[in-house]
Amino acid sequence: MKISKRLLKIIDFIEKDEVVFDVGSDHALLPSFLVYHNICFKTYAADNKEGPLLKAKETIDKYNLHDKVIPVLSDGLENIKDDVDVIVIAGMGQYTAQKILENKDLTKYKKIIVQVNRDMNLMRKFISDNNYTILNEAVVYEDYYYEILVFNTDYHQNYSDLEIKYGPFNLKNKNQVFLEYLKFNINKYEMILKKHNSEDLNNEVACVKEIIKKYF
Repeated sequence: MKISKRLLKIIDFIEKDEVVFDVGSDHALLPSFLVYHNICFKTYAADNKEGPLLKAKETIDKYNLHDKVIPVLSDGLENIKDDVDVIVIAGMGQYTAQKILENKDLTKYKKIIVQVNRDMNLMRKFISDNNYTILNEAVVYEDYYYEILVFNTDYHQNYSDLEIKYGPFNLKNKNQVFLEYLKFNINKYEMILKKHNSEDLNNEVACVKEIIKKYF
């Protein structure tokens, strides 16, 4: 079963026999991979539309994973099951992901794994504002830079502005892909500055260069 580097990195954060609820599962590749490779004995492939659930069922049929990968029609966490340990929200916008999590009782879950396509800093702000705890993070490159974070609802004091922007574990782990991501951002900002001078962007470039100097 082929699966993307992005999803493989998410799988790195899932422990043996945890029950996973994958929100917006589409083809159910993530939950199917987890069961097929005996990482999990049971997973849920959730989506809010029948069309994606039919695709999920095709994957489940193809690999004969009936009664182990369970398709669920659910608008976000609306129909989440009682035995779930881990929530995965991947491949969607930050605003949508946050709306799924807002005003929900997340205390019963061991962890929530989030991968949004952009604005991960806003997701970290949501976590910080709620005094949740970031457990781990990663940056993956696969034709694009993807940020992934893991958190739970254990109490944590507010994260600093720098941690919210770039991630406490990204800064601490000194990962090579994260370094390349920072350099990519510098190049992107400098290209914009060639056309439109901006004090904010100049400050951002200086900030990222200082991060590289300090942490790498």
